[in-house]
Amino acid sequence: MSRQQGLPAMGRGWIKIAASLLIGSALVVVAADHPRADHPARTAAPVAVAADTAERSAVIAAIDRQLAALARDDAAAAFAMAAPALQARFGTPDRFLRMVHHAYPAVIRPVRVDYGPAWRLADGRFVQRTILQTRKGGVVMAVYTLEVIDGQHRITGCFLFDTPAEAV
Repeated sequence: MSRQQGLPAMGRGWIKIAASLLIGSALVVVAADHPRADHPARTAAPVAVAADTAERSAVIAAIDRQLAALARDDAAAAFAMAAPALQARFGTPDRFLRMVHHAYPAVIRPVRVDYGPAWRLADGRFVQRTILQTRKGGVVMAVYTLEVIDGQHRITGCFLFDTPAEAV
């Protein structure tokens, strides 16, 4: 069973909800392709679809910019990649960077980053699955959420799940 790194029990409850929503979104996409014409999902619009190549590239570029900023402890640049709501929550770049170092150590200088599929949700937001190999040899799945603000992909959240190395 996976869990989110560095959050109190209440925070881990939210991660279970987010994971359920992400899995549910993927199931709706799969169900929409179900061969039975009378299947209920055939008449409903999918909740998520695979991001096209350009969208996926923009999503990955945004995450890469934030990871690069975090690797050099550039609080201002890392904070700039966060969506306004996230910025408002933490207030300053330094507070944001301290939170990331405390709650998300896997995103600080990972030795390897592998990007999986990206999904565009019906409301225009994006979800990107990423596998991070940590400096301590661990493997973590990071699920990033992003939205487009003024033409730029900005990160709205990151959920970390422990992943057995053999599962990657």
